[in-house]
Amino acid sequence: MMGRREDRMLKAFTGLEGGIVASGSTCGVVTGGALGLALMYDDMLQERGVVAEAAVLSLTGEYLRWFEQNFGSPFCRDRSGVDFYTTWGQIRYFLPGDRVGKCLWHIRGAVRHLYNYQEKDLPTPDIEAKERQDEPIHCAQAVLRGIKDRTGIGDPLLERLSFVFDGGVGYQGGVCGALAGAIMGINLLLGMNIRDMNYFQTIKSFGVGHVNLLLEKPIGQAEPFGVGKEIVKKFKEEANATECHSIIGKEFSGWTDFQKHISSSDKCNGLIELATSQASKVIEKLM
Repeated sequence: MMGRREDRMLKAFTGLEGGIVASGSTCGVVTGGALGLALMYDDMLQERGVVAEAAVLSLTGEYLRWFEQNFGSPFCRDRSGVDFYTTWGQIRYFLPGDRVGKCLWHIRGAVRHLYNYQEKDLPTPDIEAKERQDEPIHCAQAVLRGIKDRTGIGDPLLERLSFVFDGGVGYQGGVCGALAGAIMGINLLLGMNIRDMNYFQTIKSFGVGHVNLLLEKPIGQAEPFGVGKEIVKKFKEEANATECHSIIGKEFSGWTDFQKHISSSDKCNGLIELATSQASKVIEKLM
């Protein structure tokens, strides 16, 4: 849509499929679309900083509400009705084809909708003058920066745009930004270079990954799904959920409300540290 190839970003997105490593959380069409939306406004983000971030978060929330109104739910588990961590769930998703077909239809609809944002001006955010001077905290961004500091693996563009995960993607209570940051950080190293892979390589990687979702001990070399499912498992054991709303039991009204919470929440800061630590340990073992 924008005439820009961001292959490293695309590689990091590998683990967003199926609702974060096929765990059924926020759909990859939603999270990928939110990041694509931020990419559209990247020049303004670099120029206007906090003001542009708050405005893009407002548009992100608008996109999620549109998605839910048109497709029923932003969560993969609700829309697909399957559990990818079971053999029957994977079979039912692909056969006879109605469920995978529905997902392809939703992708088409989301792309067409997002395309129109190219002609949309950023809204004026309702944030106080003091907040415009303060350094904001973004959960996914904090994890990505922590991973880079500990391992050297990072991407400045991904870090810059990852604020869209605040409050469960545009304050809508979906997948926790800390978990998303950990998965994207790992996939900067392990993710699929989809544009450099032929059809058969893509199918093989996809197939091995989904087989590994079913196995206690993954087969082959370390790959996004076998590694990612362990990160999701450990995160869920600690947080008792993978979605922001379920973890903290709160809905955010906007920028000020979220920043006030994240700056003082021991629970959220603990999960940021957990996600950073777990992802960094995995990366260090693979380097």
